[in-house]
Amino acid sequence: MKDKLLVGITGSFCNHEKVFKELEKLTDDYEITFVLTKNVSTRDTRFGLASELLKRCQQLSNNNIILNIVEAEKIGPLNYYDLMIVVPCSANSLSRIVHGAYDCPVSLCVKAMVRNKKKIIIGLSSNDVLGISGVNFMKCLNMKYFFSLPIYQDDPVNKPNSCTSCYELIQETLSLAKKNIQIQPVLREKK
Repeated sequence: MKDKLLVGITGSFCNHEKVFKELEKLTDDYEITFVLTKNVSTRDTRFGLASELLKRCQQLSNNNIILNIVEAEKIGPLNYYDLMIVVPCSANSLSRIVHGAYDCPVSLCVKAMVRNKKKIIIGLSSNDVLGISGVNFMKCLNMKYFFSLPIYQDDPVNKPNSCTSCYELIQETLSLAKKNIQIQPVLREKK
């Protein structure tokens, strides 16, 4: 039987393509349901059209995409999902999660997963991880039920505060988190 995986997609639009390449590898082991922030589900960017991203989600899932607070609120009482990954997780979304701002579908789903004592994996990507947003990442690493994809500085010369996740480690990170183990090392060198 497949594990039921809730996948939160937030900003960091430049990383969506990398994330989806890795999510495609999960369909044999996981029943996937997507939850998207409003910006992700409605904004066309230089990295792609919102309509194309929604189509891509539906190609990987037979379940309805969660697009609003009303749908997200049902996650807690249903207690259906085994674990959740937020990937990519923008610094803004991480701030909402860490500070209990449940005003978007992704952060509200995270709250529901914690309520149900389920594991959440954060795949952080932001130009400010080593800046002021870093405190939220450190808090998250110390919160019960939370795990992290490893991160690395993606452009230390031109963007010294920027880090992104090692998306190719999604499958391994999920497997270890199910056993209550944080993949190590969390901080990695650029590939």
